[in-house]
Amino acid sequence: MLSAFQAFDLFQHSRTQLHCGSVTRLQHQSDPLPGFGDNYASTLWRNAMLTSRHVTLLSILIIFSACSAENEPERASSQKALENGSFITELSDGKIHYEVHGAGPVLMVLPNSWGINIAPLRAFYRPLESKLTVVYFDPRGMGTSEPVRVDADMSTAAVRHDFDAIRQHLGLARVNAIGWSNGAMNLVLLASEKPETLEKAVFLHGTASFSDDENKAFAQEHPELMKAFFALNQDLKQTSLTDEQKNERLRGLWLGEYLSILTADPEAARPKVAEVFKDCPFSWRHLLHSQQEWPTFDARDRLSRITAPSLVLAGAKDSIPVAKAEEMQRGIRNAKLVVFRNSGHFAPIEEPAAFQNEVLSWLESNQSPTSD
Repeated sequence: MLSAFQAFDLFQHSRTQLHCGSVTRLQHQSDPLPGFGDNYASTLWRNAMLTSRHVTLLSILIIFSACSAENEPERASSQKALENGSFITELSDGKIHYEVHGAGPVLMVLPNSWGINIAPLRAFYRPLESKLTVVYFDPRGMGTSEPVRVDADMSTAAVRHDFDAIRQHLGLARVNAIGWSNGAMNLVLLASEKPETLEKAVFLHGTASFSDDENKAFAQEHPELMKAFFALNQDLKQTSLTDEQKNERLRGLWLGEYLSILTADPEAARPKVAEVFKDCPFSWRHLLHSQQEWPTFDARDRLSRITAPSLVLAGAKDSIPVAKAEEMQRGIRNAKLVVFRNSGHFAPIEEPAAFQNEVLSWLESNQSPTSD
């Protein structure tokens, strides 16, 4: 199986940097919650002295009042609204660009490591912003985040690190999280490594494992596409081509031939896919690093460590078999599986209404990420 995160055991080389967008600075805002202050506690105490039979009850109320006042800042912070906009945060090892859109419970997006910016993921999730506060960020070397300094900056571990650093920067102890494709695979690792930081998780078109045999099977199903990949591989070896030229050739193949075949109806989906990725630069160096990092993948032993209630979303016509999603559902102790009957690897644009309904229904019920 060669899917949107694993079509490319064909490339060789490393490193990139791209730029886009503008940023502003973040100012945190909190909405205070009503509580019980010292004056109210004193009043309760005076009233308690009037009737001895009420002393025990009112003493309990006083204790409750004091605890409520003490915990009030935490409750207020946990329900605060995040300021919308585009921001740069200075992390310990570089600057990361992130954006906040919408209102409601917080949903943080774990981006793909193979070289895309915020744009296509926001194209997927923008409709969710009517009910959720969605937080996106550019991986290192993409968008207006810090340029890549070492190859490890392009790794899935770097993406997880930056996700967690932004969560802490926003003052959120627990958040809802979503990942698509390669991002869903990385979310398996994040959710198993830091289970205490996730409220709920949404795995969109992901898998907990893929093998070399599955990659070969995909290649056999799409021989013409494989020829195009080999031709691109030769182009990427040309020292006469600039990074920009190589990125554009990669973009041409992915948008012209590759991504659309991952949908249920390639011809109908091609213009939709092009629209989703229209403002997204591609990075051949990130793509190569992704292939080198995960030529195969097996995190099935991690599934039992995931404690966040999880929504596993699959496409009935995806190149990833539904059996892979069923495997994830069985492995995660509290997981729900939804299969979109008319979708391949792009349910947010193939069946948008159904996708939005499933995610919102899953996250909206009593979901309010808490603060540190």
